[in-house]
Amino acid sequence: MAAVITGSTASTVVEKAVSQGADLLEARIDTFRSLDPASLAVALKELKRSSRLPLILTVRSKKEGGARDIPDEKRLELFNSLMKFADYVDIEASSSGILKNVLKSATKERKKSIVSYHNFKSTPGDKKFKEIIESALSSGADIVKLATYVNSFEDLRRLSRLLSLSDRLIIIGMGPLGAASRVFFPMIGSLITYGSITGKTAPGQLKLKDLKKEFSRFGI
Repeated sequence: MAAVITGSTASTVVEKAVSQGADLLEARIDTFRSLDPASLAVALKELKRSSRLPLILTVRSKKEGGARDIPDEKRLELFNSLMKFADYVDIEASSSGILKNVLKSATKERKKSIVSYHNFKSTPGDKKFKEIIESALSSGADIVKLATYVNSFEDLRRLSRLLSLSDRLIIIGMGPLGAASRVFFPMIGSLITYGSITGKTAPGQLKLKDLKKEFSRFGI
């Protein structure tokens, strides 16, 4: 389980994340008040020191759910300056202007890369998913994350079937109908599920403590 750390909560939630069973942290840099690399470096070092957990570095683009519009040039600067403090780097497949450079830097720094796709309106067809997965893996991604809005139980079933395509996937259904995916998909191969400590960062996201409670029901 990954605890999502936002700028407004970073200094206060690490202890809660650890006590609630987080296996890793996701630092959503786009939510931090200051985008000064030096200040962010201090914050990330403290997150690592106090939690002793692996860290996912994410500077989410506005069009895929980011908290604000950050120019790609600035995002690339942040990735390159902060990557040394992380274990994983998450970059959107749609960020074509910086994707190649971020993946190259991740390889050089020996960090695991997550290429992600988010759709907050619907769940596209299988052809679209296969194109994203194949393109991401061929570009050098270690993991592919697909998070889409679930409008029907058929959407949920189709998302579950994607896990048979590769063992390097994170699959998440967003929205009320997608909430079950955050509990059950990790049981059938999805590599990471994300939980909040305070406010949600995606539709249907569960609190970390509730995820832990659900997993405990199944002896996990």
